Amino acid sequence: MKPVAMHNGQRMPLDEVRLAITDEGVARGDGAFETIGVWGGRPFRLDDHLARLAASLAALGLAPLDRDAAAADARALVTDLADDAALRVYVTASGTRVVTLTPQPVRPPVRALVVQQAPWIRPLGSYGPAGAKTMSYAANMAATRTAQRAGADDALLISLEGWVLEGPTFAVIWVADDRLYAPPATLGIIDSITRRTVLELAAAQELAVVEEPRPLDHLLGADEVWACSSVRDVIAVRRVDEVAFDGPAPLRDRMSAALEAARRGAATGAD
Repeated sequence: MKPVAMHNGQRMPLDEVRLAITDEGVARGDGAFETIGVWGGRPFRLDDHLARLAASLAALGLAPLDRDAAAADARALVTDLADDAALRVYVTASGTRVVTLTPQPVRPPVRALVVQQAPWIRPLGSYGPAGAKTMSYAANMAATRTAQRAGADDALLISLEGWVLEGPTFAVIWVADDRLYAPPATLGIIDSITRRTVLELAAAQELAVVEEPRPLDHLLGADEVWACSSVRDVIAVRRVDEVAFDGPAPLRDRMSAALEAARRGAATGAD
C-alpha cells in the first residue's frame, strides 16, 4: 500500500503533505495526536482514540476536535483497504488536521528495559496537560536513546516518587500472584487504549486486575512483565535493569491471543 493522507480534509499522497515551519505543531510541538492500529482494513477502537484526542486537546486548552471530520477522514483513507496498517491523526495548535495511513511500522524489540525517572510525567490535576497525548515527545524519545546507549532496547519510566509509569511509546503491565497490575491513568500516564483493552479482556476471563500505584520493587518481583501499544502485540519483557524474566509467560500468551482475536474481530464488526 502507498502511504496516503488527508490534509484538512483533502486526500493526497503522504509525501505531498506540507506543513509550514511556522505551524505551531512544527515550531513548538504544540498539538496532540493519536496512533490507531488498522487490522484487516478496520481501525481498532477508532471512537475511543478520537475521544482521547479530544481530551488531549482540551487539556492543552486548544480548540475542540471536530470528531465527525476526523472520523470521516480516517474512514475515507481505509475505504476498500484489506491490509493491516496504521492511522495517525495530528491536530496542531494552528488548526491543522492531518490524518495519515501507512503500513504498520516495524518496531524495535522491547525485551530489555533500563529504568529511568520521568520528571515530565506528573499526576492528573497537578497541571493542565498532565495525561495528554501531545506532539511534544522529545523527552520520551530522549529516554529511549539513553536506554539504547546503555545497551537496552528501551526505557521503563518511573515517577519521582518511584511509582512505575510506562514506556516512552508503550504501556506496561505485569503479573504477580496471578494478578495483572497496571499503573493507573491518575499518575499522569497516557490512558493507553491497548492497555485498557487488555485489562478488559483479562477481566472478562475472570483474571484479577489491579490498577493502583506500585513501586518499582513490586514490578521487579513479578512473574511476567509486558509491553503493549496500538501497533504492537503484547510483548514479554525479558529484562529490567539486571533482573531477568526468562521463564515461561503463559498469561502473556493467553492475553496476546485474546488481543489478536479482538483486533481481528474489528475487521468484521464495530470499531
